[in-house]
Amino acid sequence: MDYDRRMNIDPKNPGEQQAPPQDAAGPPFQEQFQKVIGSWAEATSAGKGEEANAAAMQALMMAAEEAVKNPTPSLLLKQKADDLETQRDWSGAETVRREVLAVEEASGNPGLVAKAQMDLCRLLRFLGRADEAWQFACAATASARRTEILPVLVMALETEAFCALDRGDSARALAAASEAVQFIEPGKVHDGMRAKALATRARCLLANDDSPGAESDLAACWELIQARPHSLTMPGPILTLANWWEVKSQLEERRGNLEGAREALDRAIAQRRQMQSPFALLALARALEKLGELSRAAKDPAGAERALDEAKSIRKDLHFLR
Repeated sequence: MDYDRRMNIDPKNPGEQQAPPQDAAGPPFQEQFQKVIGSWAEATSAGKGEEANAAAMQALMMAAEEAVKNPTPSLLLKQKADDLETQRDWSGAETVRREVLAVEEASGNPGLVAKAQMDLCRLLRFLGRADEAWQFACAATASARRTEILPVLVMALETEAFCALDRGDSARALAAASEAVQFIEPGKVHDGMRAKALATRARCLLANDDSPGAESDLAACWELIQARPHSLTMPGPILTLANWWEVKSQLEERRGNLEGAREALDRAIAQRRQMQSPFALLALARALEKLGELSRAAKDPAGAERALDEAKSIRKDLHFLR
């Protein structure tokens, strides 16, 4: 993230401080921020969930406040792109996302380039331009490999996996998702990342008709989720849980258990309702459309109509009915 560069945080080893860039914040802030990150790492490793969650929230707030006080040119562009996406100006948002990428490429920092490529990829996927999105997904993975920063590489590989699924390339999706899981180091500090990666791989395994493998990954993911109940109010874990329930729904549907599939999808939808970005809303619309399909198959036309009407309303709000 942009604030990682500002605060000199090494995401692979939060307890270590990197050499400060020229535009870094002053020492007092750096020392305070580093102390909070260290507290988060210690609490996470010790299994002190509430303390870890509190430290994470404090770090996010501190980073956000510092970014507002001392925004970089790239951050200002990212904020503009975010605003355009919120306004449903997709053409304008794409233009600015490409500007962000150009700025980051000029910086020569592969981690920042990878993040900009992933952001542009996400927007293109959202707009249904799967082949263009795929190009940026692959580029982001290549950039991330040059960083040697674990979270960036895992994020890029997961982005590549989802793009491959969009294009119907289930084998490539599974290869990327499996690599992401393999790269994650042991230790509680990485459990949130591991849970998310396992849910993604489970989805890819199911796309490759490996139901036992998908079920195994879901079980391993669930153990990690249950061990971190304190984190379930944060965006990352919410997304992980939504993905978990969607894959669970797919498994139940394959078994012919339509009621179980609907119940699982209802749980996924409940998680997705907690997130309101345009990308989250499209994911919600798709889940509702799937619920409508399952409800029809279960001879529940009223339930199908409710789900499909809500999905249509969301797509209308997003300014496209694709």
